[in-house]
Amino acid sequence: MTSLTPAKIERLRTLLRTLPGPVADRLTLAAGEGDPLLARLLSFCRLDPEEAARTRFFAPLAPLSGDPADTRPSLAYAPPAVLEALWRWIDETLDREAAETARRAAARFETSESGELDCLRVRVAERILAELDRLDEDPKAEKRLRQFLGVRDFKAVRDIAVILRAAPVLRRALDGLPSAIEEISDAVSADLRDRYERAAEEDPDAGAWFLYFVMARLTKPWRILRTFERIGKRGDDLLLSRTDMAGIGDALLLDAEHHLSGFEKSPASPAEARAAAAALAEFATVTVGMTREIGIRKDGAWGQKLVALRTRAAAQMERIHARARKVFDPVLAPPRAGRAARLNPVPASGMAEFEEAVALALFLKATAADASRAAVGGAHQELLNDLKTELDELGGHLLRQLRDEDGEHAEAARTRLEDVARLLTALGETDSANILLRRTAAAKAA
Repeated sequence: MTSLTPAKIERLRTLLRTLPGPVADRLTLAAGEGDPLLARLLSFCRLDPEEAARTRFFAPLAPLSGDPADTRPSLAYAPPAVLEALWRWIDETLDREAAETARRAAARFETSESGELDCLRVRVAERILAELDRLDEDPKAEKRLRQFLGVRDFKAVRDIAVILRAAPVLRRALDGLPSAIEEISDAVSADLRDRYERAAEEDPDAGAWFLYFVMARLTKPWRILRTFERIGKRGDDLLLSRTDMAGIGDALLLDAEHHLSGFEKSPASPAEARAAAAALAEFATVTVGMTREIGIRKDGAWGQKLVALRTRAAAQMERIHARARKVFDPVLAPPRAGRAARLNPVPASGMAEFEEAVALALFLKATAADASRAAVGGAHQELLNDLKTELDELGGHLLRQLRDEDGEHAEAARTRLEDVARLLTALGETDSANILLRRTAAAKAA
């Protein structure tokens, strides 16, 4: 495989580009299970050469390089758009030699990331930080660089530079840690303590960022606070910097705020309902998890922020509840016949109003367990009960209409009964929906 010519690699790259993304993903994953070298070759060929070089150079940042548009903030300190802009800066003026070396390294897919570019990363980082410091005295140059990089401020740029500068220390500190950490036992806490101490002694910035990289590996990120509780003090010595602790706590609160924005508006489609329900679940998990881990005081800075976030969550849920009642009102209208039915048509399956009702029903059902964590548990359950009761009653009225009417009116009743069953199913009342459909079929056959 190491004898592959550039022409053969380009042909393989062309072939992979013709495959749908999921197929190429599965192929690369399957290759990795049996042959890591083959997996690296496929991964390399799936990228544009320039993208491969950029990815190789910024490899230490990968766990924290999520897109802020769809990633929680604690995993998006190095946004892809900023990395792309920084790469252009590095390649055009800042350090062309580093860019060329990264291109050559990326083309050697036979070797994995092992720190060979670390000296260049440190050099580039020092140049970035020096340039940012210089810009403090040159507002015009600062504006030009902000425009070139497409940023409003240099916070992300500075964070990226600091992580690149600390890359060698972070690599040693993280070496041997599982890629996914389920629980933080006493043994894991002790190990993290030792790793943190060594990193902080070599480079205080590396110690701080080590905690963020660990949090990125935790399946339950708020469990990082358990580490603070267990290793925060040894005798009279504070092992974890209070600044580092505050930074992690603030990051978790930003994550919670990110999840809060995910159910800010009322869902109008099943996809939106699922996304909003997932956001509420994540919000509840993070906020409750933080409180349980360290017993946050309500009068403390974190406690006050949590109270404010939960107040916002309650207000958002109340607006969704109000929207649900408004949307369901015409859907639950009693059966009509003749001219009244023609003048006041009821929203039916396929119509935007009805599909919004289905979406809201799905959301209400999916969030029943988490509503109390947004301080609206009682109102949420009351709304669910009201909707179920009214749908049951409407189903009974429609069954009577189906039995008593014929022709067009009977067909209209049957269609509405199917819609009622669909809404009951969305609310989780599958048994009631099935019974209603069986009764509908029996009434139609009678």
